[in-house]
Amino acid sequence: MADVSFANEIVNATPDQLLILERDAGHSHRFTAVDHLAADAITTALAGNKVFQIRHGIRGIKNADTLRLIPVADRSFVNQTFALPGQQARGAWLLPEHVSLKVGSTNLPSYIRHHPWHAITMAADDVARVQTASTADSMVAWALLIPLFDTLLAPVTTRAAGSTASPDEQQQTWSSILQSYQHLGLQNEQALAVFAYRGGWSTLDRAAQSDARLALLDALARHNPLQIASRYRAKRVQALAAATMKKARRGTPLARQVLTRPLQPVLSAYFGGDWLSFLDYLGVQPNSNEEIVTALPQPKLYVGGSTKAATVAAEHGLPIGEVHAMLAAFMGQQTSVSPVEQRLGVLSGWWAQFDAIHTRHTAGMASLSGLLEEGFVDPEMGPTQPLYRELLTADLVTKIDQLWDGTTLPRWPEVIVSEPFPHRIMAETFGPAGTFWHNVALTAWYVCEGPYSRTSLTELKAYHERDLAVLAEAGTPIHPSLFDELVHAEQRLGPLQSLESNAYELQLPDGRIGVRFSGGGQRRDGFEILRDVITRHRQGWARRYLTDYLRHRWQQQLSTVARELHRHIAVKSKPPTFRQFAKFATNAANHWFNGDLAGLYTAIGEKAPVTPRRIDLLPTSTHHFVHAVYTALGGQRYSNDLRITDYPTADRFRQISRLASGSLYYLQLSEALGRNPEQSEFRAGRYEWEWATNLDQGWPRFQAAIEMALRDAAGP
Repeated sequence: MADVSFANEIVNATPDQLLILERDAGHSHRFTAVDHLAADAITTALAGNKVFQIRHGIRGIKNADTLRLIPVADRSFVNQTFALPGQQARGAWLLPEHVSLKVGSTNLPSYIRHHPWHAITMAADDVARVQTASTADSMVAWALLIPLFDTLLAPVTTRAAGSTASPDEQQQTWSSILQSYQHLGLQNEQALAVFAYRGGWSTLDRAAQSDARLALLDALARHNPLQIASRYRAKRVQALAAATMKKARRGTPLARQVLTRPLQPVLSAYFGGDWLSFLDYLGVQPNSNEEIVTALPQPKLYVGGSTKAATVAAEHGLPIGEVHAMLAAFMGQQTSVSPVEQRLGVLSGWWAQFDAIHTRHTAGMASLSGLLEEGFVDPEMGPTQPLYRELLTADLVTKIDQLWDGTTLPRWPEVIVSEPFPHRIMAETFGPAGTFWHNVALTAWYVCEGPYSRTSLTELKAYHERDLAVLAEAGTPIHPSLFDELVHAEQRLGPLQSLESNAYELQLPDGRIGVRFSGGGQRRDGFEILRDVITRHRQGWARRYLTDYLRHRWQQQLSTVARELHRHIAVKSKPPTFRQFAKFATNAANHWFNGDLAGLYTAIGEKAPVTPRRIDLLPTSTHHFVHAVYTALGGQRYSNDLRITDYPTADRFRQISRLASGSLYYLQLSEALGRNPEQSEFRAGRYEWEWATNLDQGWPRFQAAIEMALRDAAGP
């Protein structure tokens, strides 16, 4: 290492001493802008104004909120320093890409001044779930201002939270808070005393507590905010320096050896995520093994070679059959058609039949609500035939069953287990376009044929806000005129007609006579009017976008996996383990490779460390198996009236039904583990066992029922 005298000095310095050392070493200019940014936020907050404004994203889309920093004197500095892509370009690939930001502490002073009785509750609601790359302001909140305001407002938030800790633990907590205030030069404030341990807080009524919070804010506002920000920054940088020097016994440590989760925001806030800049600040040389990755490799996806086989054969003078054989060997399968190509062909075929079924749907037919697999079995109804198996061609059903009948459980990626609902996974693979067009058609059906609809045609666009946003982001939007036309078409429907409501008597257990009502609701003539509007838009969308949409589906999922793989390598300087890979790759593997992570590795141009083995213990259809377990446990088919006439028996059947559905997961665990799972592995505590008295008596009966269902399905 180079001269480390500066680094060693700052480790044991007070914040004020460290600031002097920085000045003498010529480092003060590094932090001028960031200290002013923090000071402006302090001034804004203590004056009673919000620091962050939250814009909540579309419901159902993860991490879609955005943050806007209100006091920004130098927007260019914020964007250049804090934007996540810029920090990653400096090598900070370890920073989180999506976080839940509790920005309440930054806005708490505003709430205390303007809404003193509800300030704590309002601050608790200020949570933004964001993609950190969405705005530089998100990184400012995560790295700089939330930690700062958590420290400044700790007396208020700690008292608001209350405590059940022992006196010694409470005293330790408050000693830590007072020490933090001392580092900031705020320890002598009289307004702080009442908050401290045994300072008299519990003797104050609600009004007096509110006054105490205001007094603390006024006391903080009398201090120089730039000094507070600088001292706070000095203490955080000192912690990072101390962790670095502790690891420096055999030379400068690597970034990944130092940057634990609590220290990552420090590097981000004060050095723009630049580890080399921090080492320069310390005056030490980087480790010779330090590799700073400034850009991830562009993903190279290998999914469509069979379509180019003839061209490759002609260019190299090879028989086309030999080229196909080479492609098949590369992908580790019998055919040169890649797993993605196979599924794209089936998805296109499914769409054609899906569209035709909805196009010919008319009033008087049954609802199409079961055309998409929902991944649920009601064992009380018996081994029913799902609607999609009746309406889709047998050839298409068989292909879907074959291409999506395997799945990977992230905890056991070495085994491909049975997927009980391949048609559900197929629908997930197709994505939001399928569910959107299906649900729009169902809404039109229930508006007309009744008895009730989940939403109205007027609210249809808002109801599908999430799917519409995803499709627009994919570059395959739904034309907004669809919703206008449906609203106008609704005016041409027939008048509302009440559906027949039946009332009948039933005998209650105590001998009394009860009355039960069934049916009811409303319908309107004219379903075909709405159907034709939807059909025209659906087919127009497909002609324009379907090919691009399906290409986007597989490219986006596979590219995301490739990026996460390279990001892991950039952070850890080594590839992820197979289980680590499974954590971010399982969905893509299940959608496009029948759960085969090795096939996914090949598609992104990497060599798989393990070849998963396929285990299939499900010898019959999912619906038959679950019903067989239900029956073996003593379950029976019953009407809803039983909940009134004999609730204990109905509840017993309900418990057994839920457990019978859980038998599918039990079977998957058996496949993954190579043995029957233990109670804890199955998480048996999630289920109710009163039907068998208790868990200890019910567990062996549950296992025996599964074994019986497997034997019966396998036959003699």
